[in-house]
Amino acid sequence: MDTLLHILAVLVGLFALFLYFRSIVRVVLINRRERDFIERFARFGAVSIVHAMVANAKDYGQTQRRQAWVLPLFIFIAVVSWFLLVQVAFTLILWGLGIETHWGYAFTASGSALSTLGFKTPPSLTGEFLAIFEAAIGLAVVILLFTFVPGYQAAVQIRERKVGWLYARTGRRPTTSSLIESLQRSGQIEHHAGVWQDWEQWFRGVLETHSISPILAYVPAIYRGTSWVGAAAAVLDATSLLSACQEAEHTESARICREIGCAALKNIAIELNPKIPADAWTHQSVDPQLIEHFDHLYDRLKEIGLPLKADREECRTAFIALRADYETSIRLLAESTLMPVEEPWILPHPHQAERVSTPPTLA
Repeated sequence: MDTLLHILAVLVGLFALFLYFRSIVRVVLINRRERDFIERFARFGAVSIVHAMVANAKDYGQTQRRQAWVLPLFIFIAVVSWFLLVQVAFTLILWGLGIETHWGYAFTASGSALSTLGFKTPPSLTGEFLAIFEAAIGLAVVILLFTFVPGYQAAVQIRERKVGWLYARTGRRPTTSSLIESLQRSGQIEHHAGVWQDWEQWFRGVLETHSISPILAYVPAIYRGTSWVGAAAAVLDATSLLSACQEAEHTESARICREIGCAALKNIAIELNPKIPADAWTHQSVDPQLIEHFDHLYDRLKEIGLPLKADREECRTAFIALRADYETSIRLLAESTLMPVEEPWILPHPHQAERVSTPPTLA
């Protein structure tokens, strides 16, 4: 019976090592999204802690400051989980092979090797080989920590450059109105293809980084009071408006930007809300204030001199249909990441756009 227990302990320990290496490869090394139980556990733990921290926040500025802890907490929980998994794995192997006959001694010997402290090394040759191998794993975790953390930070910084660009031009509440007005003031409204090509690249970057590492979606904006979800909503609204009101030859860049943005936000929203039903994206908004807002925007585009389709009703119907493609994604992302976009995005008002008085400040 004891022999079977020892064999079972060794097998379980080897399986735990396999889980560790698979987790490290999935989370850090593979350049594609692979679901991993440690990543999900660390993300759930970090997000739960942060949501509890912001439960009594007075405003979004305070929420933003506290939510900045989500990435450090995620990394801490993930690293601790990896260390404990390896330590328990070698504890089972050391005990199963009879190198250490007591569970407590096996655990401390494993911790000594993993931490590279070396205060307790098994006396046998096999135990010393295992200690060397475990110490190498411990060093690898530290090295990986210092390599993939800067990657996380770089992804957030690249995302925030365009968010800061948008808020600097539209004020604290970016809307379709404020973005269109900004493009007009800068002389880019007549030749807006370059603007949407830049935002297309931004959406591609967000899709590549935030779908591979979903924890990045929870990381708040660098600039105080801003939200990457709100910025995405404003851009998608603007591209949908132009695509609905202009002929296809004038809106190719806007159409592609909108399609890439819709796909990116939907993939990230599903990743953060895996239990969401597939038919959640079939709803079409018919809010009367949205219709009123559309009429104002249509008239404004006509005043600017853009070539528009003559049938206003056709344009309105097309805009509402296009908006339905991403409205659910925006709401889900806003709710999951605690980034408010309810006002004025859901009920935009034509004259609420704020002019910029001061540049955005760091949170």
